[in-house]
Parts: sequence; structure tokens; C-alpha cells
Amino acid sequence: MLCSTDFSRRDLKVPPMIRPLLLASLIAASLMLSGCKTSEEKAEAYYQSGLTYLEAGDAERALVEFRNVFKYNGFHKEARQTYAEILVSQGKTADAYGQYLRLIEQYPDTPDVRRTLAELAVELGNWDEVERHGRAAMALTPDDPALQPIRLALDYRTAVTRGDEAARDLVAAEALTLQKTHPGSLILHRIRIDRLISTGATALALTEVEAAIVLAPDRLNLQMLRYSLMLKLGQTKEVGVQLKKMVVLFPDNAEVRTALISWYMSQKDFDGAEAFLRKLATDAKGPPEPHLALVQLLQTARGRPAALSELDRLIAQSAGTSNAALFGAMRGSLIFDGGDHVTAITALETIVQSAEASDQTRKIKAILARMLDKSSAEDPARGPRARALIEEVLAEDKTNVDALKLRAAWAISEDRAGDAIVDLRAALDQAPRDAQVLTLMASAHERDGNSYLAGERLAMAVEVSGSAAAESLRYAQFLMQQGRPQAMETVLSDARRVSPNDPQILQALAQYYIGQGLWVRAEDLLSALGALPLNDQGRLSVQRLRAASLAGQNRIEESLAILQTGITPGTRTAATLALVQTQLRAGKPAEARAQLDKALAQTPQDPVLRLLLGNLEAAAGKTAEAEAIWTALIAENPTSEPPVRLLYGLYKTTNRPDAAVSLLDAALRVQPGSVTLRWIKAGTLEMAGDIDGAIGIYEALYQEDSSNMIIANNLASLLVSRTPDAQTLARAERISRRLREQTLPAYLDTFGWIALLNGKLEDALPALQAAAKGLPKDPLTQFHLAVAYDKSKQGPQARAQYQLVLDMAAQTPPLPQISEARAALERLKAAP
Repeated sequence: MLCSTDFSRRDLKVPPMIRPLLLASLIAASLMLSGCKTSEEKAEAYYQSGLTYLEAGDAERALVEFRNVFKYNGFHKEARQTYAEILVSQGKTADAYGQYLRLIEQYPDTPDVRRTLAELAVELGNWDEVERHGRAAMALTPDDPALQPIRLALDYRTAVTRGDEAARDLVAAEALTLQKTHPGSLILHRIRIDRLISTGATALALTEVEAAIVLAPDRLNLQMLRYSLMLKLGQTKEVGVQLKKMVVLFPDNAEVRTALISWYMSQKDFDGAEAFLRKLATDAKGPPEPHLALVQLLQTARGRPAALSELDRLIAQSAGTSNAALFGAMRGSLIFDGGDHVTAITALETIVQSAEASDQTRKIKAILARMLDKSSAEDPARGPRARALIEEVLAEDKTNVDALKLRAAWAISEDRAGDAIVDLRAALDQAPRDAQVLTLMASAHERDGNSYLAGERLAMAVEVSGSAAAESLRYAQFLMQQGRPQAMETVLSDARRVSPNDPQILQALAQYYIGQGLWVRAEDLLSALGALPLNDQGRLSVQRLRAASLAGQNRIEESLAILQTGITPGTRTAATLALVQTQLRAGKPAEARAQLDKALAQTPQDPVLRLLLGNLEAAAGKTAEAEAIWTALIAENPTSEPPVRLLYGLYKTTNRPDAAVSLLDAALRVQPGSVTLRWIKAGTLEMAGDIDGAIGIYEALYQEDSSNMIIANNLASLLVSRTPDAQTLARAERISRRLREQTLPAYLDTFGWIALLNGKLEDALPALQAAAKGLPKDPLTQFHLAVAYDKSKQGPQARAQYQLVLDMAAQTPPLPQISEARAALERLKAAP
């Protein structure tokens, strides 16, 4: 290649006709010359070009040029740093963090990059990284005043972790002082914001957030925080203005668009929501997301027919493009939700078979996999097909969020919490504000026995969803289980501000206030519920809550009157049931019977009322009459479970075990899928010593629903009821992890005993101590604690506990472990 051509002469006369040819040759020659440059020279040329674009205000072209730099020199420090700075200025914090991380890997002793990484990690909430990079920066330049905010952030995090409220106050006060010398530090604002929120100073926190936004108006998390604080303060109109502003600031952010749509919906402004989405959804052949959001809105606000009609229009208008397949898949999904599984699955199978590999095809495969999995009970072959599809998707794109979520859900159901967490972390890297990913992560942590992390993820799901009803209800239930009712109230109150007309939110809050005796607040919510366009069942639910509120205030007659008004032809059975139960609780059995007789006179064949009549007869000691009623109900409808369960209980209490077993076996032949009846059968097998038979039933129940805590406890307990092999013990340990932080003594006994069998004394002993305290009359639980004391070399406690077990054995049915307890006690007594 020629590299020395001289084009320096300026007196060359070129005829006009030849000039285009010469220009072409000059370009070609310049290209030849560029080929002679080294990689470093090419990288530098692109870097300088990028700086030129940046000085001209064209950041996007500058980014392109800097990416070209990295093709030729991946270690170009200045280009990488400038590239990251541009991303920060654009509010792309996560992307910028990745660039700075690569830079620090190449140049680990760069203090300003370490400092920037720590600052960004604070913004991303990654405190392990704040610690790593912040400490490294301090080690490199310990006297750098710019590091003071980071040092303060680490001190604040330590105070939070330790639960030291006084220390949090001191650090927040120091942050306020430090703002005078570091007015541009977002970290200091964030410390102040967090402390103000944690102390309930919402209005002051909003002021602090607005001050931070002045420094960084393009930070999505700050704008979202402003939005959430406005919600807490009930600033409904201001929330709408903020969301509309955020849509302009972040036009490509789906979460912001969704929040604005939710706001429209909360205001019952369906036309406004539809108009907003139709502005985004203009071209059926363009980006599909706005169209899909519009379809979802139509389904919610106008019903499935309106959504299907819109999809039919979109499919026709997008013919010949990949969008047609996606819209077709969405149509199939709606048909599936309507109950026609075969038609929906067939439609998506057809789409997948003819589609080329692409992001949209992978999305369709994930939709199909979900359908197959959800309907696998109808056809067992669908389950493996669903898993194969997900593996196909992940083989093409290992970061596909939809596929990762489904695979993680399977792993959770199979007690492979660690595998699920790995997949969900990968999904969070792609979609850090996906409420469903966060909810699944909470399930994985809960299955793994870590309620703290589970709660943290549920709280984040509420935050990123903008206090949406589903996420808020889920977190509220978790908080109630954790014994944190006040925190639950806060979550539900925030959700009410976002969705003021959501019946589930209003009912949950009303139930809480009734339980707390806050009658005025409860009445406010019941009035709001009463103003909603509810169906008969919904109105009956409100009446029951109002009756419960009156009964709680000892206004029994008013409570009964309220329930009387709830009896309509459409709700007679349910209303009568509620009324009879209330009269019984009020100590009015005669009135309860009279009310039931009155209802039966109008509908004498009503099975629910007759079932209730059997209960009243049994309670009055008229067991023969109750037996006759329940036997007749079973004969009329052999697939009805409640009369079988009640008659079985009657046979047991009247000492007719053979009749009970015959009844149960006959019912199971007719209702082989009944969870309750199989559960009862497992208990009878266990009592009869058929442990394998009981385990078989629980294995089937667990396969159907591994999230059921009681089934999980019973299965794990039975698996180790005899000396288990290593594989069985390992499985029992995986199942029992979720029981670790429960409060029910039976759960703690199961967890503690399995931990003991695994040699984990530090986990076993406190759990078994709590279980024994909660079940003082259960000899097996007391025996488990005795063994724990024994194995932990606590001789006096072990002797006393074994003696307790032996004393109890004389008063309770024989314990299989009694000989073991006696031998252990003799051994301990003989020990020096």
C-alpha cells in the first residue's frame, strides 16, 4: 500500500470535467492513508472527533465516536471517563456505573473514579459497592474533602443497619451542616431525605427532594420520589402535573407512562387515559409497547370485547411486520384468560412455528410458555413443553426478563431458592424497577427463610409500582404476619391515595380499623365503599363489615338489623349465614335457630342452609339429627366436600373410627382431587403408623402447591419422622427453611428438629426452646428439645427435659421415642 503520496502542491490546475473524478480519488487515497494509522492513532482521532461534537452540544454523536474509540483502544482512559460523564448527565446512572466500573478495573488507583463510583452506588442503593469504592477512595486520598459526603453516607448506613436512631439523627444533622461547604452533593440531600421520611416528616422530605431536583432535574429516581411523596401528602392534582412533566422528561420510560395511566384511572378519567395512549400509539407498524398498553387499558376500562376489537384492528394494520405476530399473541392471551385454552395455545403455537428468532418472538414464546404452564393440569405434556420453550429463549438471550421470571418461579416452587435468586438478579439487572421481579425475589427469600430480605423486596415492589393495589396488599399481608400493624396501615393508606376507589384496599383498611377499635376511621372507609357501584356480594361484604363494627362497639341490635337488611333473593344464603353466626356469638341461639328456620321455609332445599342446620343440631347435642342431615346432603351431591368433612368429624367425636374411615375413602373415590379430604386422609394414615402412605399424599399436595406453609411443614416433619438418609434430610432441610422465622410453635419444632439432625445446633436450640414453650403438653416437642440440650452438652438441662418427657408419657399416648428418652436419661445420670 502506497503511504507517501504528496498532495501539497496548490498550483495544480484541474479542468472542471475531471474534478469529480479527482475528488473520488482523493477520498480513496485518504482512506488508504487512514488504513496506515495504528489502532491507537485511530482511537485518538475518534476521541478528538467526539470532543468536537461534545463542544458543539451534540452528545449523541459524541457517544458514537467514543464507542468507536473503544473498538480500537478499550483502555482509552479519557474517552471512557468522558463517555461515562455524558451518561451521568443524561440520567443513565446504571449505564454510567458500568462504564466507570470498567474504568476502575483498568485503572484501580484512580481516586476520582472511585469517588464517582461510590456516589453512583449510593444513588443505585448498592451499599456493598458504596463501601468498596468509598473505602478505596479514602485510602487513596484520605484528606480529600470531596469524600466527606461519602464518609457520612457510610456512617448513616451503619446507623440504619444497627437500628441506632440517635446516630441517624446525628448524621442527618451533620449532613445539613456539610451542605454549606458541599452545596452540590446529592448524597447529603439523600441522607436528609431518608431521615425525614423515616421520621414521618413527609412535607419536609418533599422540600428536600425538590432542592435535590434543582441540582439534578434529569434523575429519574428523584422525580419518582417527588411523585411518591406527593401521593403520601394527598396532593392529587399536583401528582397529575408531576407525572405529565415526567412523561416529557422521560418519554421512553414505561414505568412513568404506566404511573400516569394509573393516575388517570384513579381519577376515573378513562377517556383521558385512552387519549394519552392513543397519542403514543399512532403507527401499528411502529414500536408495539404503546399499543399493548392501550389494549390493556381497554380491557380494564371497557372490557375484553373492546380489547379484542382493538387487537383485530392492529393485526390488520400491521400485516407483514413482526408486530402482527405480537398482536396476535396478545389476542391469544386474552382468549386464554377468557377460558378457551386450546384455541389460545394453538394460535400461539402457529405464530411461534413461523416466526424468526427476534426479541418479539422470544416475548411470544414466553407468553406461550406461561399459558402452557398455567394449564398443565389439563394436559401434563404442556409442562415440559413450557420449560423447553423457556430454555430456547434463554439460549438465544440469557438476559430475557420474561423467561428468567418464569424459570425463577419454577425454581421457587421446587425449593431451589438459590437458583431462583440468581435468575432474578439477572432480571433485575435488565429491569431494576420491575415489580413482578421484585415480588418473585421476595418469594425466593421467604422460601429461603430470610424474611428481612423478603420484606425489603416487597417494599421495593410497592415503591416501584407507585403503591399499586396488588403490591400494596401483598406487602400489607406480610407486615401483618410480621406483627407490624402500624406499618401495614401506612402501606394501605398510601395505596388508598393512589387508588381511592379500590374495594380491596378499602376493605383491608376497614378490617384493620375495626380490629383496632378505630370506629370513626372504619366508618369513613365503609361510607366510601358504600358509595362504589358494587354487586350484590360486594354490598353484602360492606354490610358484614359495618355489622362487625357495630358489634365491636357492643351495639348488637343495630348490628343484627344491618345484617337483616342484607337479605335479598340474590344474597339470602350468605346473609342468613352471617346473621346466624352473629346471633350465636351474641349468645342468642334461639334467635339464630328461628332466623335459620325462616330462611329454610323459603328455600327448604338450600344445601348451605341445611349444612348450617346440621351444625346447630350437633351443637345442641342432637347428633342423630345432624348425621341425618349431612348424610342426605352427601347422597344428593357426592362431590360436595363440607358435609363429608363435618360428618367425618362427627364420627370421630362419637368414637366411630371405622365409619369415619369408610366415609372418607368413599368420598375420596368421588373427589380424588379434594385437598381437604386428602389432608384428612394423610392424618389418619399417620396416626395409624402408615408414614409412607401419609408422605405420599403430602408429596402430591406439595407438588400441586408448594407455597402452602402447612403442607410444607407436615411434609418436612414426616420426612424426618424416622431416621432419614442424607438425600431425604437435605430435601427436608430445603423445605423447612421457610419455617425458620415463623412464630407458630409447630413450625419452629419442625425447623429446629431438622436443623438439629443436620448438626446446626446454633439454629436448632433457640427454635426448639420456643417450640417447647409454645407446646408445653406435646411430648414429642419436649423430646426434641431434650435431644438438643443433650447434643449441645448441656447436661443438667437435658436430664431435666428427658425426665419431663418420661413424666408426660404416663399421661399421654405412648411416644415411640420413650425408650430412647429413658436410655438417654440413664446415660446422663451415669455420666461423671
